[in-house]
Amino acid sequence: MQGTILIIDGVATNRIMLKVQLSAAYYRVVQAETVADIAKTALRCRPDLILSAMSLPDGDAVAVKQALAADDQLADIPMIAIDHDSDADRRLAALTAGIDDVLLQPLDDTMLQARIRSLLRASSTQEELNLQRGNTHGYALPLSSPHISAGLSGAQVALVTEQSATGVYWQAQLAPRVPYRLCNHQFNAVHPLMREPVPDAIVIELGRNTLAQGLRLLADLRARATTRKSVVIAVVHPADPAIAAEALDRGAHDVLQSGFDVAELALRLDSQLRNKARIDQLRDTVRNGLRAAVEDPMTGLFNRRYAKPFLERVASTSAKTGETFAVMLADLDHFKQINDLYGHPVGDAVLIEAAKRLQTALRPVDLLARVGGEEFMIVMPAIGEAMAEAAASDLCNRINSKPFHIPGVDAPIYVTISIGVVIGGRAAAVDHRDGTDLAPQDHDSAVSALITNADRALYSAKHAGRNQVSLADLAA
Repeated sequence: MQGTILIIDGVATNRIMLKVQLSAAYYRVVQAETVADIAKTALRCRPDLILSAMSLPDGDAVAVKQALAADDQLADIPMIAIDHDSDADRRLAALTAGIDDVLLQPLDDTMLQARIRSLLRASSTQEELNLQRGNTHGYALPLSSPHISAGLSGAQVALVTEQSATGVYWQAQLAPRVPYRLCNHQFNAVHPLMREPVPDAIVIELGRNTLAQGLRLLADLRARATTRKSVVIAVVHPADPAIAAEALDRGAHDVLQSGFDVAELALRLDSQLRNKARIDQLRDTVRNGLRAAVEDPMTGLFNRRYAKPFLERVASTSAKTGETFAVMLADLDHFKQINDLYGHPVGDAVLIEAAKRLQTALRPVDLLARVGGEEFMIVMPAIGEAMAEAAASDLCNRINSKPFHIPGVDAPIYVTISIGVVIGGRAAAVDHRDGTDLAPQDHDSAVSALITNADRALYSAKHAGRNQVSLADLAA
């Protein structure tokens, strides 16, 4: 099954015809007759999409959308209304209420199926982001949030037309209705669209003379990394359901099936840009949540959760290239005394400053992670024993060469650090000479041994008097 579609119609024959049409496309179909049924039925069957007749025995499609919007679990379900005749005011009222599209009877199956596929794709993307947001305990703004509305006023919308005069006319009609920055492009000059900063939305004319070119451009925009997140709306004229369906299947977020209508375009831009803003915010929430999961919030360094997989990747690369690498564990000496004498806020400030000093001594390819209270891990790919020992000595000097001056503390604080170093990659390089890769469990074992040996070397440095480097004389 491709998904569940809830049909709402007071006329049984209409429901039966739609069920046959959708079942042939392998959708699971659930039926309801009235607005009063909708919330209970939708909660029970969890539809992926709703198809509602515009007129119902106890209301209309707008009332259905309002009933869905009142429940957070149902508010984001995409919805298509089906009208028996073309009424511009009723259509605009439906779009204003948040209904995704209004299709006319008799339904064109090609257009209906394309619109359903398009809405389900968009809904699936949002659902995946919502799930990831939930896993990272993030928060997403509702579509009606004033923060989203405020952000729309600076949105840039590009109008792509065959003739310059058409773009000028569209812009003149649209400008009084929307708060966006509008710009015109012709099909023979669309390269600026591909460069940063790209428009937030791109409206493409699909006319007789530019149909093939417009469809290619639409697919190109949706495929490119730079423009993939831009909203793309196709304006089809003259009206042709097959072209509108093709535009949706090529990735258009929305279509105007019957040519340019300024009121409808303004509504669709507003709806699509609001949704884009929310999706962007969801992506940022997920990205920030993932970053928070692998970063130490105090120092901004990576944490143990990131450091071990990084070390595993370095070890795997080393097994293929034969290059050695270094793993270091570093620990600030007598750090507990700093906390006891000055308090934890001062100790935190010392940790932050120590992290900055250590980071400045490393190469861009190196990793510095905070893996404990005052303990750091350093991984240095493609480095030999002599250079690693020299780098570790430099790290020591970065900490002990000048005292720490912490705001609120009159006297300078003298801090030292002990570092244990182990060189990895030697055994892996030997094992790799026969052309075979190490098994995953061998990599895990090697990485664990590296960390254990670096820890032993660190303790050797501590027992030898601290403020020094100890190199483990062991091969990983």
